[in-house]
Amino acid sequence: MSKYETPEYEVIMKDNEYEIRKYTDFFIVEYENEMDPEINKGFGSLFNYISSDNKEKEKISMTTPVIQEVTSANKKMAFVVPGKFGQQIPEPNNPNLKIKKFDEGLFAVIQYSGFSNKSKELQREKKLESWISDKGYQRKSNYMLAFYNAPFTLPMLRRNEIWVRVIKI
Repeated sequence: MSKYETPEYEVIMKDNEYEIRKYTDFFIVEYENEMDPEINKGFGSLFNYISSDNKEKEKISMTTPVIQEVTSANKKMAFVVPGKFGQQIPEPNNPNLKIKKFDEGLFAVIQYSGFSNKSKELQREKKLESWISDKGYQRKSNYMLAFYNAPFTLPMLRRNEIWVRVIKI
């Protein structure tokens, strides 16, 4: 298991690489920049934030996963805030970073290893969409990519996931 803090959840259903999870509320710091729709500066901006580029000049522990969301307009990237901060989260200096609450709820998840790429992600999204429907759930959000490993982690040891908020129908 990871040496980094990760959001708490309960597994409601498990079926091979698929899960339905119930996440509790947690906070994220999210990078969104209209001038950088492919989030090329996302990870660097978030890394600078946790390395003390915040109004309190506080170093913040790394957490997992790093979350990416693709919206109709652009992409977003987020860092999970360590639970020790509660709601007293250091304010970002970077105007492209915002503190947001990630609301509790049910999420359908598919796990996979290796390096992620657009083709692999689209294939997994289609499989997840079909599984969600078969299990009597309905998608209620954009798909989110969740990455748990450092860039130098060997492909077969990598943990990647696709999340989507769902409701039971």
